[in-house]
Amino acid sequence: MKSKKNYLTVMKFLSATALAALTITPTLASDNFPSKPVKIMYPFPAGGGMEVVLRVIAQDMQKTMGQSFLVDNRTGAGAAIAAQATATAAPDGYTILVAPIGIMSITPHLRKLPYDTQKDLVPIARLSEFRTVLVVSNELPVKNVPEFIAYAKENPGKISYGTSGIGSQGHVGGEILQKGWGIKLTHVPYKGAADMVSDMIAGRLDMANDLTMLQYVKQGKAKLLTVFSDKRLADFPDMPALGELPVPQINKGGTWFGAFAPKGTPPEIIEKLAAGFGKALKNSEVISKMRPITIDPSFLGPNEFKKVWDDDYSLYGKIIKDSGINVE
Repeated sequence: MKSKKNYLTVMKFLSATALAALTITPTLASDNFPSKPVKIMYPFPAGGGMEVVLRVIAQDMQKTMGQSFLVDNRTGAGAAIAAQATATAAPDGYTILVAPIGIMSITPHLRKLPYDTQKDLVPIARLSEFRTVLVVSNELPVKNVPEFIAYAKENPGKISYGTSGIGSQGHVGGEILQKGWGIKLTHVPYKGAADMVSDMIAGRLDMANDLTMLQYVKQGKAKLLTVFSDKRLADFPDMPALGELPVPQINKGGTWFGAFAPKGTPPEIIEKLAAGFGKALKNSEVISKMRPITIDPSFLGPNEFKKVWDDDYSLYGKIIKDSGINVE
């Protein structure tokens, strides 16, 4: 009888110990994070504008957090490969994703994906933001936004706008613009920016909202009518922002890049990663890399960023459904 009591006592002790271990282990993991290199999945090729910025951010985080942050250019399948690799990774903070609004808020409404964007991934931080611009050909007989709207209403479907493809953010943004201003435009999808630029300069394309067009505005080869924001562009201080104009105020939410982790990643680790990104975005070298590509550091922590992501996800989903955009 005594040995049975001893047995039960030992079993209770072992159970309590195991339970305590389960409770303590995540805390220890969080306390020691990061204890090995962190992989940042990036769905675009090396050398692009934000990719260059991201590598400087990664270097800063290595200095402040004591471990390497390695950018993995995992391209293909419309960014689904990088996102899925993150979504199916261990939720321990050592595999994270950095991706733009298009992949996180638009693509899920257009394609069948092997993961659920909002269920399998959680936000860490918003890293950067840039605003959409309205650039038109020098051949288009308008000098400002009110004239553009009036001309478009007088000539429904005559104004063509170029984007990087069907279902792209530019395409969806064009639908928002048409609905908000009560106008009709003609969408022209391009496979690359080079053809879009040459057509714009030659007057074969009337409008684009791609930031790459700003360099041609500086050269006098195209006209900037506004930036979809309440704040003017630093490089174009004389050009009024949309918020200053007496026209319908359509979406000014901007385009962002954000960092994401697999669902189930401990909140303590999410907060550590967010803090690391936040510090890096104050680095003058990071800011100087952003300036030439008209991107601003725009940090939001996980909770604030979640609200922005949810709002954008709903907005673009509704526009895609209402306009009948289909890429499959």
